[in-house]
Amino acid sequence: LQRAAGEGGGVVMEGRDIGTAIFPDAEVKFFLVAEPAVRAARRYAELAAKGVATTLEEVAAQLAERDRRDAGRALAPLKRADDAIEIDSTGRDVDAVVNEMKSRVEAISRAI
Repeated sequence: LQRAAGEGGGVVMEGRDIGTAIFPDAEVKFFLVAEPAVRAARRYAELAAKGVATTLEEVAAQLAERDRRDAGRALAPLKRADDAIEIDSTGRDVDAVVNEMKSRVEAISRAI
C-alpha cells in the first residue's frame, strides 16, 4: 500500500524502513536520531498525556528493546540508508527539525 501511494512521487512518508526497504530510490531521505534518554522522555510524556500508567524507566527499556529487535530482524532491519541525511533532534523541538528538513529539501531541489 505504501509503495502504491508513493509510486507517482510527491509524497512524504515516515517509518523505520521507508528509505531502505519501501522507497530505496527516494529523492530525499532523512534518518532522525536523538539521545536515548531524550527519546524515552518524549515517549513517556506522550503516554502520560494519554493517561497510560508507566514509568520513565519502563519506557526507556521498551524503546531499547524495540531498537534491538528492529535492528536485528532479518527482513528490512532498522538502519540508516547510506544516502539518508541524519538529523539529531536531541534538544530541538518539532518545528526546528521540520524547518531543517524543509531547508534541506529546498537546497536539493535547487541543485537538481
